[in-house]
Amino acid sequence: MTYQHFASWQNQRRLISLVVGGVFLMTAFPAFAKFKPRNPKPASGYSSAGGRRGCGNNGGIPLTQLAPQTFISKTASTRPMLAWYMSNSQNVQFRLFEFDSANIPQQIGPDQEIPTTVGINKLKLPLNYPELTVGKTYLWQIEIECEKEPIINSAEFTVINPQSFAKNPFTDISERVNYYAENELWYEALEKALSATDNGKLGQIGATLVKDLAESEILLGKKPEIAKIQEKIKYLHQISRNP
Repeated sequence: MTYQHFASWQNQRRLISLVVGGVFLMTAFPAFAKFKPRNPKPASGYSSAGGRRGCGNNGGIPLTQLAPQTFISKTASTRPMLAWYMSNSQNVQFRLFEFDSANIPQQIGPDQEIPTTVGINKLKLPLNYPELTVGKTYLWQIEIECEKEPIINSAEFTVINPQSFAKNPFTDISERVNYYAENELWYEALEKALSATDNGKLGQIGATLVKDLAESEILLGKKPEIAKIQEKIKYLHQISRNP
């Protein structure tokens, strides 16, 4: 074999290796669609962006809702799954509100005490709460008791008609998460991402979503909220680094 033939053969091997390697990487690490809401509607003054340190978190990440708080997110579910992060196993109080015609939240269903675990906590809207209504806007709230005053997190979402977008054609989890993210359905995307993880864990797909959430929490409210929003973004990034 001449040097020219040998060099050509080596180049072909390198090219094949690059192609095969690229295909492997695309298969092993599928590209995730970004959750990037278009023209988000700012949340009302009833939503709380971020939380305070203390209250049993040992100086770590405080109670943090895994949901948009600076804008009104969307779901096509009348019983969405809600999620939040805890640094300890302290119980939380859960409340649900529906905005009336005057855009004032009215509580629906009872206060409910929810046991928690360290890490990611999930709550599918219980059956003792009324089924949500398409076209309505809701606020969900979690609270933990502290020595001086309680810490409360609130987030708003609206229920859209599931027929307003095509039926999900995918069976693979990552593809389904991508589909929901592309359609701005935060709660469906996170629920599907967490369905493949152990209790209390975020998982790699969930970590990608939480990073997107941190980026989407742009300031749409008033200036006094800037510090709280920046603080929540910091905590979301910390959560996403520990899937």
